[in-house]
Amino acid sequence: MFFKMRSAYSVAAICSVLTVATVASARYKCGKQEILVHAKGPGMGIEGKSPKLIIEEGDKSVTFKTFLNTINTGNGMRNDHMQERFEAAKYPEIKLVVDKDKIDDKKGGTVPAMLTFHGVTKPVKVKYEVKGKRVNATFGINVTDYGIDKDKLCAFHVCADSAVGIEVNFELQD
Repeated sequence: MFFKMRSAYSVAAICSVLTVATVASARYKCGKQEILVHAKGPGMGIEGKSPKLIIEEGDKSVTFKTFLNTINTGNGMRNDHMQERFEAAKYPEIKLVVDKDKIDDKKGGTVPAMLTFHGVTKPVKVKYEVKGKRVNATFGINVTDYGIDKDKLCAFHVCADSAVGIEVNFELQD
């Protein structure tokens, strides 16, 4: 049960990494990242983390990538479970693509983006704020919307919530 619930949190962590990246202008690089994944289950909360973020700039968009195997739940067995349940070998990459002209790295706001997770691409809205060079971004997903079977979130008749919250904090570096 705990392992499956941690899997949902791990997915959220990955999404968090991508969310934070969304607010960074292509002329910046991210530093001092803190990506948090918030998931819930009956009577419990789980936090996951991932530090891996790759930024690729195109002519009209910025792509932020991370990999499922970089999410750390704080427990090796949970990490292994997540890798197996979310088919990390088949779908290792998680990416968020945002149009450059939608990003305001001075004051923040809400930006539309396309998130690809588990081989499925869907639109997400990322809310972010910028205070000096510090950025805080948040969004949520429902992992079942990305092809994760709800049964993969359950163990011993106890299921993790399929809704996962992602929070990313980082510092912009010129």
